[in-house]
Amino acid sequence: MKILDTRRITGPSLFTSKSGAMLDVEVPDIRQEEVLQVWEKCVQYVLNVIGWGNEEMKSRRYPGGISLYFSAPIDALYSACSINEVIWDLTFSVLNGGELFLAPEKRTELKNEIRDELNPPLLEMKKATREHQVRFLQSDDIVSIGTGTGSKQFEVDSIPAPDEIDWNQVSDVPVVLITGTNGKSTTVRLMEVILTTAGIQAGASSTDGIRIANQTVESGDYSGPEGARSILRNTDVETAVLEIARGGMLRRGLPVENIQAAIITNVAEDHLGEYGVQNLSHMVETKFIIQHGLAYDGMLVLNADDTEIVKFSKSVSREIFWFSLDNSNPAITNHIHTGGKACTVNNSQIVYYENGTATKLLSIQAIPATMNGAAVHNISNCLAAIALAKSLKIKKEPIINGLRNFGCSFADNPGRTNLIQKNGYTILIDFAHNPHGMNALVNVVNNIPAKRKLLLIGQAGDRSNDDIANLVKTASQMKLDQVIIAEIKKYLRGREPGEVPGIISNCFRGNGIKECSIQYADDILSGIKKSIQFAEQGDLLVLLCLDQKEEAFQFIENELN
Repeated sequence: MKILDTRRITGPSLFTSKSGAMLDVEVPDIRQEEVLQVWEKCVQYVLNVIGWGNEEMKSRRYPGGISLYFSAPIDALYSACSINEVIWDLTFSVLNGGELFLAPEKRTELKNEIRDELNPPLLEMKKATREHQVRFLQSDDIVSIGTGTGSKQFEVDSIPAPDEIDWNQVSDVPVVLITGTNGKSTTVRLMEVILTTAGIQAGASSTDGIRIANQTVESGDYSGPEGARSILRNTDVETAVLEIARGGMLRRGLPVENIQAAIITNVAEDHLGEYGVQNLSHMVETKFIIQHGLAYDGMLVLNADDTEIVKFSKSVSREIFWFSLDNSNPAITNHIHTGGKACTVNNSQIVYYENGTATKLLSIQAIPATMNGAAVHNISNCLAAIALAKSLKIKKEPIINGLRNFGCSFADNPGRTNLIQKNGYTILIDFAHNPHGMNALVNVVNNIPAKRKLLLIGQAGDRSNDDIANLVKTASQMKLDQVIIAEIKKYLRGREPGEVPGIISNCFRGNGIKECSIQYADDILSGIKKSIQFAEQGDLLVLLCLDQKEEAFQFIENELN
């Protein structure tokens, strides 16, 4: 038995809405009940010793391990993590016949650590924000009150007294949280376009970076708490659209509360095995953390085409806005019948429902991103964005015009179903990296006429052999003539060089691709160069750019112009 991870919980999580300390420990299933009983006794003992007797404790068991949590003051979370590790050491000792006792010097050490970390002005300011009904955000060095255009921030060691603040100058902006397995970043981009068309200055964080007013100010993956706080503290932002990754929710909890709308685009098996998320059911539960960030009148937008989401929604007490590709979906029809809000497709028309009234918005063919309906996943993403926009009370016209202006170029949505037609052949750039996303891409590819089809593919090293095999099996449905397998050195993640490409190659051969039709590349960019050398008139090149996206697109543009 050993510690796997220790971390601070700063927002609503799987356990609670309170801040606290989390410890993941490796424990054989057969001993978990025994361990939990002893751990609970040790928590009660230690917290009473240090003067934290009123905190709550919770645990979550999963195959091979347990997550152990207790609540703690927001200004003492580093100390709380140290205490949780001390409690685990004591638990291990007691399990092995030791005494339930904390030495005086250890008690003094923990109390001193707490004393040094406590920040009474921080707690006073947080209390004041609750009284004034504005958001409070905390980082290691900065705290802020209000959000967007109404935000103010202070160094954590120089927080003024609440009565020194002109609270009339502090306010909040609408916030949207977006999570799911696939479609998150595209939905973020769609929301940006709709809000801009409505005359609202959007701030967006996603795996593509940080964007303010349609301008990228930081590149890279900002789907965690850092990206969210950066947007929420920017005084140019009038509405915040934040992609929330599973990892961030599990590591820290939600970055913000009292939000206006949240969405779960879909849920599929991806990144299993981290933080006790072992199966699809666990993943669904994790994604639904997002509901706990909603304001009392906030809207939860859900995908009625996802059976796992529909199943879990039965335990949700929030108002739900459903969307679906199928107008006859039972979740949709029942919801509409009771006057609920929904967005769906009826005879190639996108229709919005509220209070039993249907409003036609526009046809699927009028939205470039749908590729005349071939990109079914983007139809779903558009429905998601419409539902979010309506939840923010955005009018019909900006929604329609925004969707009409959202295309398939790299500028519109980098690395996600980007279509380029030059020199007599077609290039399709995408980011598909799991079977769910790959299946969506297969549907697009099989609707594009082509003489020959080439696929450039790679994969991160932290995926299991079975996950890679399932991805390749799905990709093989494209009826490929040529495959180029690229090493992704940036994401080896414990694998040996050449190991993942070897697995991918074996899987393709097992799915009917001949050895002579398989090539290898040192990286994605090298693979693209080989792909273009292979291309002839009438070919379709499907390029999966899990790395080097910007470099790849720049090379393609330069090569083909």
